[in-house]
Amino acid sequence: MAASLGLGNAMSVEEPPVRTREENIAEAMDDHALEPVPPSRRKPLLQLIVVQVGWNISVSSFLVGGVVGSGTSFGEGMAAIALGNLVLAVVASLIGLIGFRTGLTSYLSSRAVFGSAGSVGVSIVLGVVAMGFIGVLMDTWGGAVNKLIPAIPSGVFVVAFALAILTTAIFGFKGLHKFSAIAVPVQVAIGVFALFRIGSLDGGFGEVFAVEPAKAIGFSAAISAVIATWITGAALVSDVQRYALRARDVVISCFLSFVVGVGIFETIATVSAMKVGNSNFVVVMQGLGLLAPAAVLLFLALWNTADNNIYSASLAFTSASNLLKAKIRKPVWTVVAVVIAVGIAFLGLADQFGKFLGVIGVVVPPFAGLLIAHFWVVQRRAAGATVLRDVPAVRWEAVACWIVAALIAYYAEFLLVNAIEGLVSGFVLYALAGLAMRRVRPARPVEA
Repeated sequence: MAASLGLGNAMSVEEPPVRTREENIAEAMDDHALEPVPPSRRKPLLQLIVVQVGWNISVSSFLVGGVVGSGTSFGEGMAAIALGNLVLAVVASLIGLIGFRTGLTSYLSSRAVFGSAGSVGVSIVLGVVAMGFIGVLMDTWGGAVNKLIPAIPSGVFVVAFALAILTTAIFGFKGLHKFSAIAVPVQVAIGVFALFRIGSLDGGFGEVFAVEPAKAIGFSAAISAVIATWITGAALVSDVQRYALRARDVVISCFLSFVVGVGIFETIATVSAMKVGNSNFVVVMQGLGLLAPAAVLLFLALWNTADNNIYSASLAFTSASNLLKAKIRKPVWTVVAVVIAVGIAFLGLADQFGKFLGVIGVVVPPFAGLLIAHFWVVQRRAAGATVLRDVPAVRWEAVACWIVAALIAYYAEFLLVNAIEGLVSGFVLYALAGLAMRRVRPARPVEA
């Protein structure tokens, strides 16, 4: 049943029919990959917060914190983290409200933007890019653990890690929630404990407040680092936020996950870099006698990052295969996504991590800009499955805007960072093109 949703109002929720255990498992695995999430299956605010915060607690937070902490003063660093994550929270809320309003995944929503056939290429590109990122991450993880336990080949750790994340990603939102409900409290507890241990060192936090960077990176570069790291995640939050019961739940969970969740761990890593003079959070933790907790924290963070990307990629592949008339269900695509990631990991591309981040930062933000423009400007009143009832085979103006925006992001330098340039360019170009084409293209109903 398609949801008729108003952005400011709570949804009316019907009592779901009684289901068998097998039916519940099958529904969890399919995860409404090809239909709007019905009102009866929406989730309460606490579940949204747990899943979204779990997604956002990642290794990236420690890397960014290290960069900010080694190149800014305390006040400058905290301001960059706060402002950067505030921008991300606003973008995530705009994207998340699209998911709430339509009940659709990012990739089903993309059909309305790029057309039924055009979205096939979009879904495949985004799905493969996500798996490339996870494959490189797996390779990095396997190599790091192999150095600690040389007797076991790194490939064994890669496969073991892949099987672990498959157990949660295959169950969709339900699997992500169950894992995050356990992992998030553990991660927060370890992080806060580490912060207090850092503060207990000689000089306390007073040294942190007074620190001056040996090699300053500048305020704009610090904000850029914060935004660039998570702008891609903000672009895909519809995959989670389509389960929201209320519009306010989307905004609350997005702000808590980006401003608080991401911000806490970036702050911990920043403070550790300023206090100890080392931007490697694991090394800092080891020096505090907390190597085991650090290993647990990083493992859980890697798992959070990986299973959410696997989940998103499986939704992308399911959408693409459905349009190609291949009725392959989401659980199968989840396994395929994991296999692709493992294959990329075995190629030994760990040293290409930065390049993958660069590609993602150029390709995905323009996609987010187009989504925001379409659903907030061009087709702002559409909701539920109605967004798929007037869809051409290919919306060429959208494809052209995506490509041009990606090129602008790659070559131009008029804003803080490539990702923001791509996001803004995609939004502006498609808002203008979409409104113009509405005047010249008559409505042409196409069955979703």
